[in-house]
Amino acid sequence: MFKKLAIFLISMLMVLSFIPMNAGADQTSDTFDITVTGEYLWIDITNASWAIGTVAMSSSHWTNETGITFIADMDNTTVTADLKLQITNDGADWAATTTGNAPAADTYRLNNSIDTWGNENETLVASATTISASIAAGNNETFDLRFDAPTATTVATQQSITVTASVVKS
Repeated sequence: MFKKLAIFLISMLMVLSFIPMNAGADQTSDTFDITVTGEYLWIDITNASWAIGTVAMSSSHWTNETGITFIADMDNTTVTADLKLQITNDGADWAATTTGNAPAADTYRLNNSIDTWGNENETLVASATTISASIAAGNNETFDLRFDAPTATTVATQQSITVTASVVKS
């Protein structure tokens, strides 16, 4: 019985081996295109500097009084975004105040506003401050700065302060 089953299986394999197969079927290919558009954040600050000049101690100076207004040009941004400012480099001898404090000796304060001083924010050293939230894709934002000079100084040298603007997806 076992011998007849073995002969039967061998003959079936021989028959199956002669069945014609399409040898190219597993070699067929096709191509297709994938199109992707990514989200894009972009910013360029128009008026990249503000030369205040000589300041009296305890005085305040506004950019809009000197004819300077900053524009966060975000024309190419494709998502709703928040605009943030941060002091990333203090003056050589002066430092920014801590949150909520007034200027003091060798300590200045820098505030910002997007609506001509109806509302204002302190520009901080430790973390970026959101000055405008949910700006629609492709729109720009105008802002002004106010520099509150120290009450006194131990140096009479020029101070340079660096402010970094950034945009983040809302």
